[in-house]
Parts: sequence; C-alpha cells; structure tokens
Amino acid sequence: MNKNTDKKRREAIFENDETKNVFKNGMKYLAIALPLLFASPIVVTIGFKMINKGNGYFVLILGCLMTLITIIIVTQAFRLILKSLFNK
Repeated sequence: MNKNTDKKRREAIFENDETKNVFKNGMKYLAIALPLLFASPIVVTIGFKMINKGNGYFVLILGCLMTLITIIIVTQAFRLILKSLFNK
C-alpha cells in the first residue's frame, strides 16, 4: 500500500473533528483508568489484611472508592468511544 491510500483510510474512520475529539477523550479516560485497574484491587487487599492487625478500615474504604471510581471512568470511556464510532 502506498501512503496516500493508507492516509485516506485513516481519514475515513472519523468523518469530522468532533468525532475524533470524542474518541480521543475516551482514550484519555481509558489511560486514566489503567493504573486504577491495577491499584484498586491491591489497596483493597491491603485494607483487608490491615483489618486483622487493627485499624485498616480507612484503607479498605479507600480501595472500595477507588474501585467504584474505576468502574465509572471505564464506563464513561467506553460510552465515549462507542459514541464516536457510531456517530450518535
């Protein structure tokens, strides 16, 4: 393939700049959620282990809040990506 047909194919994916920006925002949300996907289960695990030793409720609640925030961010990201792909 030459460069012109490849560039035309990439331009055909997004018809206008608005859908391209919506897709970029969705990808940004996914990039924000990626570290939280790994950190929140670790914090929850640490919180449960700290409960056995004493006061670990703060860390456990923090981990649960991080998990909820992660779910919300990922849902928002997929909503934006699907909105840009289906132009709705």
